[in-house]
Amino acid sequence: MRVRDNVVSQFDLAVLGADDPLGEAVLRLLEEREVAVGKLYPLTLNDVDSTVGFAGQDWPCLTEREFDFNLAQTLVVATRAAAARQLAAEALSVRPAMPVIDVAGVDPAPAVVVARVLRVIDALAGVQSAEAFVTLSVAMAGKVGVDELSNQTRGLFNLTSPDPEIFPLQIAFNLMPLPDQEYDAKLAEATTRLLGKSVEIGYSSIQAPLFFGAAVMLHVRVARAADLEALRLALTRAEGITLMESDLPAGIPTPATDAADSDDVFIGRIQATDNHLKLWLVFDPLRLEAAQIVGGVENWIDKPTNSMLT
Repeated sequence: MRVRDNVVSQFDLAVLGADDPLGEAVLRLLEEREVAVGKLYPLTLNDVDSTVGFAGQDWPCLTEREFDFNLAQTLVVATRAAAARQLAAEALSVRPAMPVIDVAGVDPAPAVVVARVLRVIDALAGVQSAEAFVTLSVAMAGKVGVDELSNQTRGLFNLTSPDPEIFPLQIAFNLMPLPDQEYDAKLAEATTRLLGKSVEIGYSSIQAPLFFGAAVMLHVRVARAADLEALRLALTRAEGITLMESDLPAGIPTPATDAADSDDVFIGRIQATDNHLKLWLVFDPLRLEAAQIVGGVENWIDKPTNSMLT
């Protein structure tokens, strides 16, 4: 929000993929942070009529065919659908100077949380290498991914086998390696950059029949044996980390029960053997990526007074 001469300036925002899970997370966070949006233009890539909630009311979604990009001062691309890239390019052809904040340009959430945890471990024991085994939910594929899991689950209970459309194979009651083989390499690059230290980091990502949330089993090789109590204390004090350890099974963090709409990474089941650590991480990837998008929107609002947003 920007205040100039005691007047709060507002700007008009178009959100492409507003009815996708990520788009909905962006709208919730804009509302939580009280970002001064004047007019909201929620755009959908879906064929069916849909609405989104924002600022206490329901907003009907528009298709790109119904929308004039001259009406918006900023465009947020909150969907990974291939069609969104083309639409963003078309919007820029109409408004070359319009800020476009695209999810394709944010740091992927698994890299954000792994780097956050490795930074604490590195300060305590020195990180030499790490392996992260990532489980992602269908929400990362957008509304179409959530719908596909829902439809397949319902179909299997009704003794039918719906054909896969979004995922290469049946996702209901199933696991598969992530179809995008470049994703693991992108996670490794982003983690190293965020950590600010060149260490060997490997990722193995799988698609799971989870609607929302994500989890990582993180294995870390450290330079010197870490005292578990000192590590727990350091993690407890670190910003953006919630330690959840309990002898009871219900005390372990899980994607469905703990991470929803939280900026934190939840850690449980810490184990240490000599110079090898194992940690169980749970987080909300949509929230973490939405936070970066909303941060980009806020940065544009805070541009100098000659900005197009004033």
